[in-house]
Amino acid sequence: MKKIILGLMILSMSLSADAIKVFAASSTKLAMQEIAEEFKKHNPKDEIVIIYSATGKAYAQFTNGFEYDIFIAADSKYPQKIASDGNAITEPLVYAMGAVALFSHDEEIVKKGLESIKDKKVKHLSIANPRLAPYGAAAMEILKNYALEDAAKEKLVLGDNIAQSVQFVDSGAADIGLVAFSLIKTTKKESEYQLIDQSKYSPMRQAFVLTKHAKKKPLAQKFGDFLLSETAQNSFEKYGFTKVK
Repeated sequence: MKKIILGLMILSMSLSADAIKVFAASSTKLAMQEIAEEFKKHNPKDEIVIIYSATGKAYAQFTNGFEYDIFIAADSKYPQKIASDGNAITEPLVYAMGAVALFSHDEEIVKKGLESIKDKKVKHLSIANPRLAPYGAAAMEILKNYALEDAAKEKLVLGDNIAQSVQFVDSGAADIGLVAFSLIKTTKKESEYQLIDQSKYSPMRQAFVLTKHAKKKPLAQKFGDFLLSETAQNSFEKYGFTKVK
C-alpha cells in the first residue's frame, strides 16, 4: 500500500509540472539564459527547453512540423508570418529592440570604423547569412547604406546564425564582424566594438508569438508574460537590447 501511495504522489507531482519548447533567436542567448534561470527560481517544477538558432531556419523547421510552443525571433516579420498563417494564438509582441555593432579584436580597425572594410589588411568580414538571420539582413542593409557593398563582396564570411558570426571573429576566421550587440556587450572590451548608427538599418523590433502548439499549455502564456515583465526587460537591457519604442 505504501508503494502505491508513493507512486501516486510521484505521478501527481509529475502531472503538476509543465514543459514547453521555445525557439529563441541566437542574438538573445545570453539574456535568455539569465531570464530562464530567474523564471525557474519561481517555477522550479516547470521545464523550459530553449533551442537557439537563426530565425529563418527555425521558421522553416516550424513550418515543417517542429512543435515550438513559443517563437522568439530576431525580428517581427517571422512571428507575423506565423500569425498570418493561422499558426499562432497571440499576435506578435515586441519584447526588445536589437542593435548591430562592428566587432574586431584589432582595436585600430574598430577606431577606423566601417571604412576599415576597404583596407587591404582586412581579408574577411563576418556576418550572419542574410537569407536566414535578421542580423545578417541588417548587415547587408548597413553595407548598402554606407556604399560598402563592393568593398565587402569578396570578403564576406557567412555564419549560420549571428552567434557563429561572433565566433568567426573570435577564432580569427574573420578580421571584423557586423554582429548583434547583445552578444558582445558584456563579453568583450569596449575598445573591441563600435555601435552602428541605427538610422542606417531598419529598426530591429524583436518579437515573439505563442504558437498553436501552446494552446493547452498555461506555462507558455506564463513564460510569455514573463518576457515582458520588468525583470526580463532589465535582463534584455543589461545585454545590449533597448526597450521597446
